[in-house]
Amino acid sequence: MKLESSNKFLESNFAWAVGKTATFVVTGTKNGAVNKGEGNQWYGPDGEIIKTPDKPWAEPKDYKPCFWAGYFDRTAYYIRDFVHQVAGAYYVGLEEEIFNMYYTFVSNASEKTGWFAPWAFNFDNSIYYMDTPNYNRFVREITAQFELVEKAYQLYLLTGDKRYAEDDVIFNFIEKTMTVFIDRLDGTVFDEKNGIPEGKGDIFEISATYNERGFNAAEAGDSIAAMYQAIIAYANILKIRGNTEETESQFKRAEELKKYFNNDWSIVKDSDMYAYAIDNKGKKHYKWYKQGSEIFGGETLKFIPLKDITYPGERNEKLLDYIYQCELDPRTREDNIESLTYLPDLFFRHNRSEEAWFWMKHIVSQKDLPHEHKSQGANGDYPEISFTFISQVIEGLMGITVDAAAGEIAVNPCLPDEVCDVRIYDLKFGEYSVDVFIEKEKVIIKNNGSRPIKRLDNFLKKYCPRKIDRE
Repeated sequence: MKLESSNKFLESNFAWAVGKTATFVVTGTKNGAVNKGEGNQWYGPDGEIIKTPDKPWAEPKDYKPCFWAGYFDRTAYYIRDFVHQVAGAYYVGLEEEIFNMYYTFVSNASEKTGWFAPWAFNFDNSIYYMDTPNYNRFVREITAQFELVEKAYQLYLLTGDKRYAEDDVIFNFIEKTMTVFIDRLDGTVFDEKNGIPEGKGDIFEISATYNERGFNAAEAGDSIAAMYQAIIAYANILKIRGNTEETESQFKRAEELKKYFNNDWSIVKDSDMYAYAIDNKGKKHYKWYKQGSEIFGGETLKFIPLKDITYPGERNEKLLDYIYQCELDPRTREDNIESLTYLPDLFFRHNRSEEAWFWMKHIVSQKDLPHEHKSQGANGDYPEISFTFISQVIEGLMGITVDAAAGEIAVNPCLPDEVCDVRIYDLKFGEYSVDVFIEKEKVIIKNNGSRPIKRLDNFLKKYCPRKIDRE
């Protein structure tokens, strides 16, 4: 895969990103470290920490097909990083790694874990003890569960691999998440059930939000928005499996959740902003601010428009402006560059190419600077930086969407003013390979194989047949 553009910043950084992702692949490594983490220490079961790897759980192991997804000083891959890196990983050819990692996450969810997929795994697919010392107290973030469900359908479209929809182990995880998991966590803080899973505290006590640096929300906008997309994915997977009646029921469920969120849950008295969290006292929070290292807002708020649960219109546009300004201002900007990598995805999703491109440029311009987590190394050594740059170019800036199982592709470019043209060669999806040439007023798709490819003008019309929007 190769990209060309008259914008040399785009061209050179895409090449950098593709090359950088290769350094994070660990497939086939013999006798690699496991359970190694911060401070050059090894983290074991029940909180044990040792300085030298002289316990069986710390001995080097042979690695399975996978890649780094998390801090570079931890020998592990994490759910949250994985789901955000996975599209970029597929475009650089890591299909075997993706399936192994995805299957490892979901196959380890069980009654014992409360149907949470364990948060992190070693490169030999064993539990990473630093985050899961035991199953009485381990990292659990509700938002990640729903992102795993959403990714099953996205990976089905991207790869054409039917296992993401038809494998019984994967579908069992999806079904349990969308039924038992939600029901059990709904009403754990508040007496009345409203269909929203609730967090009990911090990440080791079940967190409702990805924001690990603010207060502990009981209900959070990011997990609700992620659940919305998970319901749509669940509906589409049911459709693939031939369950038409339940498919329609789940699309209706998504529609009802969107209405409830926009017309009730997110409403703040005397403000047209969106509530992003409700604390355990029932207070709604909607202001983004920073106190020391703590952020109030951040990912909890960004995921609301990122997952498209908001209705289009003035209120939504004001929210996007607010997020942009809060991240632009150093007094409120999030410190971890990982948090910034969601911004291009967010703004491309809402056809704001200039803001998306601004953040793409900002992020890669910081790649050689030290990461805030010093033992991680440089920002560019954080895997999400390179993986997401690739997917943001292909899916965001170029606007490429595919259904590999059906042999279909749509291209809806979102070019900023600085990018007049972009050409990508040998872009693979499923059994297909294409070259895509984009200029301001023209899109050309070249099929490099013998199998016919259908070009769609509106991909979303087919793949989200119920328009989940204001009547």
